Amino acid sequence: MKRITIKDLAEMLNISTSTVSRALKDHPDISSTVKQRVKEAAETFNYVPNDFAINFRKKSSKAIGLIIPEISMFFIPSIIKGISSVLHKEGYHFFVLSSEESCQIEEENLLTCINSRVDGILISVTRNTHDLNHLNKIRAMGIPAVIFDKTLPQKEYDEVIFDNAKNMAMAVEQFVAASCTKVLAIFGDENLEITQVRKDFFIKEISRFPAIDYKVIYCNSADTVKDKLDILLDYENFDGFFAMSDETLAGLHSTLIKKNIRGNTVKVVAISEGTLPKYLDESYEYLINDGFKMGMTAAVRLLHLMRSQNTAQAAQTFYI
Repeated sequence: MKRITIKDLAEMLNISTSTVSRALKDHPDISSTVKQRVKEAAETFNYVPNDFAINFRKKSSKAIGLIIPEISMFFIPSIIKGISSVLHKEGYHFFVLSSEESCQIEEENLLTCINSRVDGILISVTRNTHDLNHLNKIRAMGIPAVIFDKTLPQKEYDEVIFDNAKNMAMAVEQFVAASCTKVLAIFGDENLEITQVRKDFFIKEISRFPAIDYKVIYCNSADTVKDKLDILLDYENFDGFFAMSDETLAGLHSTLIKKNIRGNTVKVVAISEGTLPKYLDESYEYLINDGFKMGMTAAVRLLHLMRSQNTAQAAQTFYI
């Protein structure tokens, strides 16, 4: 059965489309008898308002495009919940597009957002994105965008990122307090700016304590962590381990179990969304990177940009 439109209802009831529309909205100019007839017909034939057409007339789609690097069990779900908690209250819908860590797909996703007439875009760039030139089109079209979590050095777009300097200082304090002498720091994909920023701050902080020897490795997945540590821990001993994310922590935990290294015999510190460590080992220390708060902050900022009349305002960075 085809979708029933206002025009169809009008033809069935032999009245104008404008009368049907106003009757459905309980307009005071329409008699109660006509309202009843219209609403009964709408219910009988399963009439559903065409939100796209309504919003198109209002020059607003009430839709937001959310572009993420990949679908992952780590961190992304809490980001989405945070975004949803803000946008749905304001009457906006959003759809999620995964770039599969491909810059080409990321560009295609931006085009999908443009073609879908979104009011704004929230984007976390892929590990293979080296510049933001492909965002120039949405900027030229006046579509506001906020970048969150994974970003690049830039001054054109608002961004919401974690306070990595503060987090790394707190992580190192944990190792100092535990009197660790040799720490293995496990970072993610070395091509990502967030990895390099966290690594640089970590080294800056831990170098303040000459008594602590440290080693840095890069791993772009939990499996890579397992593969590297399976070899490394056979000939080197560490009394402290740092994991820069839930994904690296998952790989680290698996290897410690395999090597029969108990959490209460070494110091494990991680940057985490907050859920995973509690189910791995209660002795693990973790600094929470609140994905829910990041999602909320990014959504609130995007709403502000969409409603702002000042399109030339300077880009801002918001730290979580």
